[in-house]
Amino acid sequence: MSSPDRLLLKAIAAHQAGRINEACALYERRLRGRPGDPDTLNFLGMLEFQRGAPGRGIELLRKSLKNDPDNPHAWMNLGNMLMGVGNAEGALDAFERATDLAPDLWQAWMNLAICFRRLRRIEDAVACLRTTIRLKPDHDLAYERLGTILYRAGKSEDLAELYRNWVKNDPENPLARHLYAAAAGAAAPDRASDEYLRISFDRFADAYDDNLRDLAYRAPQLLVDALERHQRLPAGHSRPDILDAGAGTGLCGLLLRARAGTLLGVDLSPGMLAKARERRVYDELVVMELCEFMRGRPSSFDIVVSADTLVYFGALEEALRAAGTCLREGGLLAFTVERWVTDDAAAQFRLGIHGRYMHAARYVEGVLNASGYAAREVLPVVLRSELGTDVPGLVVVARLAARPSSSESATATG
Repeated sequence: MSSPDRLLLKAIAAHQAGRINEACALYERRLRGRPGDPDTLNFLGMLEFQRGAPGRGIELLRKSLKNDPDNPHAWMNLGNMLMGVGNAEGALDAFERATDLAPDLWQAWMNLAICFRRLRRIEDAVACLRTTIRLKPDHDLAYERLGTILYRAGKSEDLAELYRNWVKNDPENPLARHLYAAAAGAAAPDRASDEYLRISFDRFADAYDDNLRDLAYRAPQLLVDALERHQRLPAGHSRPDILDAGAGTGLCGLLLRARAGTLLGVDLSPGMLAKARERRVYDELVVMELCEFMRGRPSSFDIVVSADTLVYFGALEEALRAAGTCLREGGLLAFTVERWVTDDAAAQFRLGIHGRYMHAARYVEGVLNASGYAAREVLPVVLRSELGTDVPGLVVVARLAARPSSSESATATG
C-alpha cells in the first residue's frame, strides 16, 4: 500500500472500529477526489463484502488490482471474497498471484492451502500447509489442518513427525502435546487436559453439528433409547432432574427436554454452550469442568447423561465417582465411550491416533462396580462412521447402588 493520506487513515480507523457507515462515507469521499485510487478501492471493497454486498466488493477489488496489479494483499482479499461466494477456481488464481508477489506472506499460503483442499487437490494443499508452517511455526491452525489431512490419509508416521515438530516449536501448547501423545504412542495422560478441550471445542463449535451430521453421529439417540429401556418411573412420579454432562451444542438436550423435569448442561467450552443456549431447551447451562461441577452438586439429579464426553478421559474412576456424588439414591448414569476391541483381558484404555480414548468393555464394567454402580447394560454399538469405517462404541447404563467412601479404592481390575 502506498503512503496513505489523513482521510484514508481516518476511514480505515472507522472501519476497524466497526463504524461501517462512517467508514463507507469516508472511503466514498476519498474516491470522489481520487477515483482510481487502488488502496481506497481495496478497503471499500472489503467493507462492501463484509456488509453483505459481495458482488460490489469483488467489483471494487478488481478495479483496485487493475490499477495496482502488484499488491499481494489485494490479491489475497480478492481470493477470500471469491472463496466466500463459492468460486474456488477464481480464488486459486488470486491466491497464487499473492504468493508469487510475496513468497513470505504466510496468510496467502494458508488460504491457498484451504482453496486446494476445497478443490480436492490434496497434495497441493499439503505442500502449501508445510510452507505455511515453515513461514509461521507457531500457527496452530496450519498444524491442525495438515494433521487432519495426514490422519485421513492414514499417514501415521508423517502425522507423528508433524506433531513432534509442533511440540518442539511450542512445547507448552496443549493441542500439540495431546495430539503428539496420540499420534506417537508416547506416554499418554490419564485424560485430556482442560486447556486442550476448551481450545479444541471453542474452535470447532461453529462447524460441530454439520461435521457430526456428515459422520452419521448416533450417540445422543442411542442414549435416549437406552434410557427408554431402563428408566421406570412409578405412576404419578414427577419427571426426573437430568444433567447433560458434556452438553456440547445441545444435541442430547433436544432429545431429553420432553422427558426431563429440569434439564441442566455443563461443558468446558463457552463456544459450544453458546450454541446449546440457542436451542432454548436447558434450564441452566454452566461453563465448568464436569467433574468439578458434579462434585459441587451433591444428590441433585436423577439421571446423568454423557454422550461421547468420556472419550476424553482415559481413566474413568474420577468421572464415575463424581457422577455418583451428584446422583440421588438409585439414580441412573448413561454414557457412551469408544470401544477398544482387544483380546487382552487386562486391557483398560488407550489413546487413539485421533486424540480420543478407547476403553475395553471389561475395564468399564470393573470401574462401574468399584465406583458403586450396578450395570444395567454395557452394549456394543456403532457410534458414527469415520474415514469410511464404523467407529465401535459402548452404550452404558448403570444404577447407583452405593456411594463408595473416600477411602475405598476405585481402581478397577480386568
